[in-house]
Amino acid sequence: MDAVAVDLPAGTSAIEFTRMVFTGTPEWVHRLLAVRDAVFAPFGLQSQNRVPTEDIRIEPGLKMGPFRLLMVSEEEVLGGDDDKHLDFRTSFAVRPSSSGEGTEGVCTTVVRFHRPAGRLYFKAIQPLHHLIVPHVVAGAVRP
Repeated sequence: MDAVAVDLPAGTSAIEFTRMVFTGTPEWVHRLLAVRDAVFAPFGLQSQNRVPTEDIRIEPGLKMGPFRLLMVSEEEVLGGDDDKHLDFRTSFAVRPSSSGEGTEGVCTTVVRFHRPAGRLYFKAIQPLHHLIVPHVVAGAVRP
């Protein structure tokens, strides 16, 4: 499990935060995910679904990037996917900042392994996960 937090403008909803993350994802991240898909697809791991920025909608059931949106509310957007090797969930939640003067966005990822292959896959991508997630979440608030 890991979590990344960023300061957001006051009143930002989880839906807005999630949209900011998806629309702010840099091209190099999309390229890395395409390489990951090509390498791991033969092993039965699911691939991402790249959605053009103008078509991004935050609604339950839609597939965005590497996961399906499972639950959407003003306080939290929950996405994830399950396959035979592992299940994962990613939460985009908002809460009042500790200073009380704004909003904090928190992106949390949890992975559950079913087979050794799932654990091996995650070990292989973990360094990229730790590079990409903080960069993408921080990018949501860059001008």
